[in-house]
Amino acid sequence: MKSTTEVQAKGTALFDLTGKSAVVVGGASGLGKAMAASLAAAGAEVMVADLNLESARQTSEEISQNGQNHTHFKINVTNSKDAEEMVKKAVGIYGKIDILVESAGLTITGTPMIDYDEEMWNKIMDVNLKGMFFVNQAVARQMKGQRCGRIINVGSMSSVIINNNPYGSSGVYCTSKGGVINLTKAFASDLAPYNITVNAISPGYMKTPLSASFWANPEDSADKCAKIPMGRPGEPEELAGIVVYLASDASSYMTGANLIIDGGYTVW
Repeated sequence: MKSTTEVQAKGTALFDLTGKSAVVVGGASGLGKAMAASLAAAGAEVMVADLNLESARQTSEEISQNGQNHTHFKINVTNSKDAEEMVKKAVGIYGKIDILVESAGLTITGTPMIDYDEEMWNKIMDVNLKGMFFVNQAVARQMKGQRCGRIINVGSMSSVIINNNPYGSSGVYCTSKGGVINLTKAFASDLAPYNITVNAISPGYMKTPLSASFWANPEDSADKCAKIPMGRPGEPEELAGIVVYLASDASSYMTGANLIIDGGYTVW
């Protein structure tokens, strides 16, 4: 029987990402930036990929520590060729891709479902679902050759509920995020024989830089906070533990899961 010290040492080692390489898509700001920083803090070398190249560069510099080789890349996720080029660059730098976090996404609020037009539908679906497919597919092809890897897709609590609010339906966004979860499960099923796990993180309402002013005003945010059992939005850093867990050896037997991190919003 192993001693307590041996068990503790093994437990800590399971979360160590030293020697691992990660690509974080949508990693220049918000939730993606927080997750990129978390992976770097756990020892991984990170490529920050984003449509905004300058922000990606800045984030890459900010998370640099301990001589790690972080880099950045400009990607339009709706272009499959960009996804392929991203993989080539990452492999050229690191020799492999151990971890993918795909967090690129957008929404349009204030428009009821019956008033959505084709352009609005395509804008959301192209980024949130088609783009995620392109990125997952390109990285999975590389990981299949390695016969190992961790893919982490960022969904939303809106993958399991429809957010009705005073600003108009979020139904198309919810539809896209529901698709993300089944996309994750489909890749998980296909890639399991190659020791590649594919899981989703589904955040609830989070206080990102873009929404900070909204949450700072109690009059604006009272209706949303009232529906959250914990009474507040989440902080991006509160996804740190879950992304490191899913990226590490600690989650080696978990695949096809959707982990909802929402302060309890969906329990009601």
